[in-house]
Amino acid sequence: MTPRHDILRLIDPADLAPADSVRPPGGALVELHAHSSNRSRDSGVTVQALIEQAKHRGLDALCLTEHNTLWPDDEIRELSERHEFTVIAGMELGTDVGHVLVFGLPRYHPELLEIDRLHRVVAAEGAVAVLAHPMRHRPGRHPGWEEIQTWFHGVEVINGDHSDTVGGYHHSQTESLGLAAVAGSDAHSRPAVGRVATAVPSYVAGIYDLVRAISNGSAYPVDMRPRRTIE
Repeated sequence: MTPRHDILRLIDPADLAPADSVRPPGGALVELHAHSSNRSRDSGVTVQALIEQAKHRGLDALCLTEHNTLWPDDEIRELSERHEFTVIAGMELGTDVGHVLVFGLPRYHPELLEIDRLHRVVAAEGAVAVLAHPMRHRPGRHPGWEEIQTWFHGVEVINGDHSDTVGGYHHSQTESLGLAAVAGSDAHSRPAVGRVATAVPSYVAGIYDLVRAISNGSAYPVDMRPRRTIE
């Protein structure tokens, strides 16, 4: 597995590829994985700054995936209207098999941290679950590929804090299983927004467009970081 590299956190946003160079025609670029200091203790950036940076980078939508909590719908609407930008509420759940990005659930409950329970609730609600940063070293249980295929609609095959990129091991394995391969910056700071993104071949107006793109496998990862060799 790929170790986490501090050098990836130091990339200057000015060195990132322009969003227009990788956006699908008529489609959207979504920052799938971001944390605000408003609701995630490990983040050093406010939700307002996250949105401003996503707009500055030329992205089309920003997902707030706070740790084990969900932004209320009315606050998401207010943020979207005030900034004239699509903001989507998701969650990053610290489950018994690792971190999972979830989109389309109406609320958080501690029972969701148990993977079998989460799988049942996601199916019942028509939501989607994405295994986050599988390349990261961590203690505890790691799901095998058969379990991943059972429990998840997609895999975050590119994470902004790791050197894995398009066409790598996790990307190839995920596509071979018929799951959606996606990317997220895992932003905990303003410069981290839009290092990588998930491309959707159609307009994303909100959560349901994103859920549909992940569920049907049309979403795909893009890496806007400069190519470099990491020792």
